[in-house]
Amino acid sequence: MNTKDLIVILLILSIILWAAFHQMASKYINNNDFFKKIHNGSVYKIKSMDVANIELVITMVTFINFINYFSEKSLENFFKKREFLIFNNVNLETSINIINNHKKLWFYIKVSLFFMVLIIFFTILFWIY
Repeated sequence: MNTKDLIVILLILSIILWAAFHQMASKYINNNDFFKKIHNGSVYKIKSMDVANIELVITMVTFINFINYFSEKSLENFFKKREFLIFNNVNLETSINIINNHKKLWFYIKVSLFFMVLIIFFTILFWIY
């Protein structure tokens, strides 16, 4: 087996693991009434979330956790200066709720991001090598 074969195997494995963790995050969001309520407001029980809205929730959770990771004061200042850009129902209390109560979702997103970086790395390595 040569090196390019190993790179392709690692790339395929990274894609499969990325898809698995991304699917777990999507399932977590779709089964959670809190995120449906943030997105759809009071009609959240009769509406289901499509793929684009699930990706928006993943982006929102990532954005909130990144801001909180660098500085909790920045998160407070962000919500004092403006409303959240993705959803109108998100404020400081809901963002703190997301950080404290949805750590499993954040774990799925972090692992998914790790495998996404590996996909990019192995793709570049494949074309360079």
